[in-house]
Amino acid sequence: MRTLSRTCATALTATALLLGGAAPAPAAPAAGYAALGDSYAAGVGAGGYDPAAGDCHRSANAYPVLWAAAHPGTAATDLACNGADTHAVLTDQLPKLPHGLARVSLTVGGNDLGFTDAVLACLQPLTTDERCDRALAHSADLLDHQLPSRYDQLLTALTAAAPDARVVVTGYPDLLATEASGLCWTGTGHRRAEFNALTDRVDELIHRQATAHGARFADPRPAFAGHGVCAGPGGEWITGIVLRTPWESFHPTAEGQSHGYLPVVSDALS
Repeated sequence: MRTLSRTCATALTATALLLGGAAPAPAAPAAGYAALGDSYAAGVGAGGYDPAAGDCHRSANAYPVLWAAAHPGTAATDLACNGADTHAVLTDQLPKLPHGLARVSLTVGGNDLGFTDAVLACLQPLTTDERCDRALAHSADLLDHQLPSRYDQLLTALTAAAPDARVVVTGYPDLLATEASGLCWTGTGHRRAEFNALTDRVDELIHRQATAHGARFADPRPAFAGHGVCAGPGGEWITGIVLRTPWESFHPTAEGQSHGYLPVVSDALS
């Protein structure tokens, strides 16, 4: 009887499988998204900072958070941090990436070039053209001789850490309106133009590196056009000099994140 019962049970199981009556497999978890990078990805300058993020100053208004909010079925990990350069992303952020990611965004490179020093030398009041030119030349030298290999190393490691992910690498917006609307104390027209020209060179390098590694490049410059510092009241999507919290100076505002960065990153991630 026991043998017959087992035989019948086996036959019933086989029949159920043939008829498609097997229990459905559990649904696969939602594909994940991770954000890597520096203060521009963290949302410095956009307010609404997460106290738990500490000095990383991750904002609820940053483009990675806004993208995740628009895709509630996606598990999101935000690792972007104020002050990060390519080495910090490589050593501090990449090891924390979850497995099985479907999408990764990255904004980094400005801190590798000493952009903060260039801002101080070119855009604060009472500085000189000589000091500005010297700072920009130093940043350009780092751009030519150090950043390419650093970016190559980072993107090689990123594609190995997230081999199935769509990787989107963003550039930086031109921070400054070269033709000021009204009185502008932020540098001179010449210095603003030179600073923007360096930003353009950075974006060109990032674009080349992204393409070489099979990643997509998201260019925020067209969206930010006409919205740089000195564009005039209501038109600026970049903070000027912020005396109370100087680390917020020359970063995208909440409008810059939502109207400048988010659309181009969303297009590239889709």
